[in-house]
Amino acid sequence: MTTMSRRRFLKTAAYGAAGGGVLGTAASAPGVSGTDYAIQGVDVASYQGYPDWTSVKNSGKTFVFNKATEGTTYTNPYFATNWSRIKSAGLIRGAYHYGRPGTDPVAQADYFINTVHPTSGDLQMMLDIEVTDGKSPSQVRSWIVAFINRISARTGRPGIIYTGFYFWRDSAGNGSNLNCPLFLAAYVSNPSAYVPAAWPYYTFWQYTSSGSVPGISGNVDRDAFNGSTSGLNALRLP
Repeated sequence: MTTMSRRRFLKTAAYGAAGGGVLGTAASAPGVSGTDYAIQGVDVASYQGYPDWTSVKNSGKTFVFNKATEGTTYTNPYFATNWSRIKSAGLIRGAYHYGRPGTDPVAQADYFINTVHPTSGDLQMMLDIEVTDGKSPSQVRSWIVAFINRISARTGRPGIIYTGFYFWRDSAGNGSNLNCPLFLAAYVSNPSAYVPAAWPYYTFWQYTSSGSVPGISGNVDRDAFNGSTSGLNALRLP
């Protein structure tokens, strides 16, 4: 997602993440473009302020992921207003939490849920995991399991995991996908090469961090959904 730490990491390693379970399609062949996908979206944080969501919708975008929280103390100050406006504009909305393995995972999951108050029609809640806070791979893995288990228990659905190929392999224990669809962030033309071994393919692909979208000032992350409209709807809370 839109964080300085992710941008620094991307300078040295292409990111991988993606979707598992029964949703999506087989991993794309090399040489694909993110704009080749029919279902397009964006993800935003505080950097984007208050976009004109009607213009975003009219530009052909279908979904939005909005950063809500980080750790147990930070709430995106633009989140509540954007969360309401995204839905009003007719976009499918999803929220994400920037995970900090240095503090309690259950407390973070509760903070995330209590801030977002997800309702029917919202996308499953997403964990953005890309830092260790000095923890070992096994400790980060245990943190992820506890966080996802709490999300599942409170929402009735597993989370969506956004992470990197190298981070997941080297820093997060390289474990199973926990039945979570994965969000691939890889600014490459062969994204399937960066899908972690835990997943057969990606469900979402963040294919650029410097996109241009009507209604949003400056650069923005642009995303594609690797599946059909019915597949995307299956990821929405009942």
